[in-house]
Amino acid sequence: MNKNTVILVFVSLVSLLAGVSLFNFFSAPETAITAVQSRSDVNPAKLSIKAIPLTDLDGNQKLIGNWQQPILIVNFWAPWCAPCRDEIPALIALQNEFEGQVQVMGLALDSEENVRSFELEYGMNYPSFLAGNKIPMYNAAFTNKTGSLPFTAIINQQREIHYTHTGKITLNQLRTELLPLLKADG
Repeated sequence: MNKNTVILVFVSLVSLLAGVSLFNFFSAPETAITAVQSRSDVNPAKLSIKAIPLTDLDGNQKLIGNWQQPILIVNFWAPWCAPCRDEIPALIALQNEFEGQVQVMGLALDSEENVRSFELEYGMNYPSFLAGNKIPMYNAAFTNKTGSLPFTAIINQQREIHYTHTGKITLNQLRTELLPLLKADG
């Protein structure tokens, strides 16, 4: 290879990498960029599931331990995430089917305004909470090791993680994991 070819290949690679980086930076919602870069002041290694703090869409603080339903399902999602949008109807159906036994909770990676708008459009029947700058803590606490969306964690009666799923989850997958837990609860 001559000198000009090497220089052309090098410049092309640098340009490609810069273009991809700029595309990713400008196409990701600001809240997602902020969430990934931020660090939480809570140490997830010392945090029980019951003590995980949540911020509702009105800015009120709650704890996962506030819910009395035997089984909790925590779903990481965002309105701009296509697979998340696809699985929301299954989560709505599950909340209807197992009302009183199961509580679905959304952990949203977007602004309050975008989440509210999405909830109205889809008729969501379960609460969503804003991840904000606590996403690293949530990822660690719920074992979302890749930080992927969507991500679902099923919490059993003892408030331990029973099952996790990365990617779009179906109603049948959720039922398969829930039914043995509900039978054990009697």
